[in-house]
Amino acid sequence: MNDQRIPGMLRPRKNLPVLTRALCVVAVLVLTEGCQEDAPVGTAPQLPLPTLPPDPVPAWLDANVHPFDGTHLSLPHTDLGFFRDIAGDARVVSLGENTHGTRDFFEMKARILRFLVEEMGFNTFAIEATWPESRRLDHYVRTGEGDPRTLLSGLYFWTWNTESVLEMIEWMRGHNEAGGDVGFHGFDMQSPGMALHNVREYVDEVDPENLDMVATQLNCLTTHANGPDGSGGGYAQRSANYHDTCGTSMERTREFLLERRREYEAVAGADSFEVALQSLRVAFQYHLMHAKGENRDEFMAENTVWISRRIGPEGRMVLWAHNGHVATRPYAQGSYLREAFRDDMVVVAFSHESGKFSAVDLRANARRGYGPHDLEPPPTGSFEVRFATARFPRFVLDLRNLDAKRAETRWLGESRLFRSIGCCLSPRYGTWFNTNLSRSYDVIIHFRQTGPTTVLPFRYPDSW
Repeated sequence: MNDQRIPGMLRPRKNLPVLTRALCVVAVLVLTEGCQEDAPVGTAPQLPLPTLPPDPVPAWLDANVHPFDGTHLSLPHTDLGFFRDIAGDARVVSLGENTHGTRDFFEMKARILRFLVEEMGFNTFAIEATWPESRRLDHYVRTGEGDPRTLLSGLYFWTWNTESVLEMIEWMRGHNEAGGDVGFHGFDMQSPGMALHNVREYVDEVDPENLDMVATQLNCLTTHANGPDGSGGGYAQRSANYHDTCGTSMERTREFLLERRREYEAVAGADSFEVALQSLRVAFQYHLMHAKGENRDEFMAENTVWISRRIGPEGRMVLWAHNGHVATRPYAQGSYLREAFRDDMVVVAFSHESGKFSAVDLRANARRGYGPHDLEPPPTGSFEVRFATARFPRFVLDLRNLDAKRAETRWLGESRLFRSIGCCLSPRYGTWFNTNLSRSYDVIIHFRQTGPTTVLPFRYPDSW
């Protein structure tokens, strides 16, 4: 290329590349130093986090729940005054429990019973226990005759054979002794032995000549029925033909009794006849459950209605069972009772967050028997987790008349996990179940922490 220059153009210097490199290094150093004042090299700009609205549930719970001081039935009624509005004019207040082995639940149920009896005129207690055996405890609380520990063992349920229930029975006895009038009843039908015994005993009283015939008709079930200590069984394993023949035979006994109703009532009175007929019905319910797979909850509801008729339209009942039974979901005892009592019934469920409970451990390699077990922590999203946000350690929450469209109450109208443990821990049984609380219960009583029941030694009656 010719060394011809464009006019006005400077001649390039030989050391320009070196100078250029030096200027670039300085520029990089300056830029780097400036960036280090704000953030490390390569870090994206930090945007401010959005401000989330506060959770409305805790404040709503604190404003709407009813805290109470404790559970023992000896406490004064002062802090339970709100329960007067919850019970209202109801003829039945059903008290549930989400485990059969929680002391705080049992004590609080007894405390509510005392409040409803002393402050609101309730006169009947009914529990998830065999109907005829419970009548012996009714006799005790009214007369003082018998040993309450032995009679409590005679219900055959370890779940009720506890210090808490015995203490409640002793309070009932004291209340009646002081001039009160509260009765003890059972509405279950899982043990037919004493029911069958009652029928035979009744016929022996009013028509001894036909006792052998009646005993023979009932023998198909008597052979497999429990004794006074609760032992016996095997009826469910008999053939379908055996079950059909036995059911027909028991129906003949019922027809025989009804044909001679006037004659028998003339001898022993209408009340004794009704008790004998109900005894036969309870035994037949046991047959239907094991032979035909019919619903125990429906039978328990039927027996509850029978008790309600006995105490009359002015009678008021406190009912004690598992959450799963008192619930008004389809096919639970509570659903049938809702049909019978409509708005004259209030259904209360119990829940807790942590602590211990009593249960029989049926899992592989477990120690059999009644033992305290730790409650597993509530899973995320469960009702128990939401209840835990309240600041009170124990409270009552009325679920009725809630606006489920509001942010603070919407969760109460949803199906969420809810704890439910019966008598036992077993692979057959679960612990958490999807439940719609507001459709199943009217009221929730929640505890932050609870302890296990104290199970008493069994002292069965020697005879019926």
